[in-house]
Parts: sequence; structure tokens; C-alpha cells
Amino acid sequence: MKVPFCRVMHFSLLSAALLLAVGLCSWATAADKPPAGSRPVVEECKRCHDVAMYQQELKASPHAVDKDKKEISCEQCHHFHFNPLTSYYARDEYYNKKIFPPGAFDRRTMQATARKSMQAEKCQACHKDLYKNVKGEPISEIGRLCHDAFLGKNGETRRTCAGCHINIAHLPPFDRDRPFNAEFAEKLAREGQKK
Repeated sequence: MKVPFCRVMHFSLLSAALLLAVGLCSWATAADKPPAGSRPVVEECKRCHDVAMYQQELKASPHAVDKDKKEISCEQCHHFHFNPLTSYYARDEYYNKKIFPPGAFDRRTMQATARKSMQAEKCQACHKDLYKNVKGEPISEIGRLCHDAFLGKNGETRRTCAGCHINIAHLPPFDRDRPFNAEFAEKLAREGQKK
């Protein structure tokens, strides 16, 4: 009995789609970390992101160093991400070329996406006790209630850490006039004058 051509094509397409899905899933989990033996993560980040600007902001922020007082690195807070475009351009022959020119992204749009993708586990690697600040003092009553909700003890929230704790490591120009950013903005201005 001869199998109709359309069934063969249908089966072939389904098989190809399944193989692609399995490949992408395994590739996505492997992309959580930079490839072994690759350049430092910050070098990989520079391919698409204007890291110099972000590093300047970071150095003036409360998150300039980690819990061990070492200079903080991109992957300590951010999810390492690769996609076919960036992995293609990550090859050595493209190493000194930018994929996108500085300023090619709308930072306001990127900020909202970045906040949603920040993983609480990355924050909690340094901030283990959510009921104390970095000085070891108890946090405010509002902060305690919010963290209770985050932990599911008093209601629940869909927000990540960065959903509430905004502009703690980077401070874009459009957020510098907000009253709760005043100290960070002043420090950035002072740091800019030193250069």
C-alpha cells in the first residue's frame, strides 16, 4: 500500500518541528551560563549593550559591590541570555563589532522588560534575610508586609524584587528627577564631574 505524499510531508514537518523544539529547549537551558572557556561575561554583554554607561551607573549605586565586597558583574543580577542572532555574532571574527549601535534601544521599554526578567534567586544570593536591610537593621512595616506577600505568607504578589526595588543599580536619565532617586542621581552627577 502506497502512503499518500501529503501524509509523508505532514509527518516530516511534525518530526522536524519536534526536533527543533527539543533542540531549542536544550539550547535555552544551556544559555543560562556562558559557554565554558568563553570571554568574561561583561565582554559578551558589550556586544549588544552599552556596558560602559551601565557600569558607570552601577559604580555609583548601592549595588557597586556584592556581599563579599567584590565589584559586581552583570550575571550576578541579570539572566545570561543568548539567541541565534547574538550567538552568531559572538564568533571571534565579529568580536570587535557592535551588533547594535549605542542608543539603538529605547531604554524605557527595555527597563520594563528587564524588571520582569530579573530572578529573585539572583537577588537572594546576597539578600538572604528579606526582613533586614544591608546594615542588618529590620526593614519598615510596609517592607515586611510586601516581603510577606512575596513569600506567600500574607497574600501573594506577582512582582519580582525589581518590580518594587526600582533603580537600585542603574538609573536612566528619565528617572533621575524622582524624589526617591535623588541621592543616587546626585552621586551620578558627582561621579560624572570627576571624569
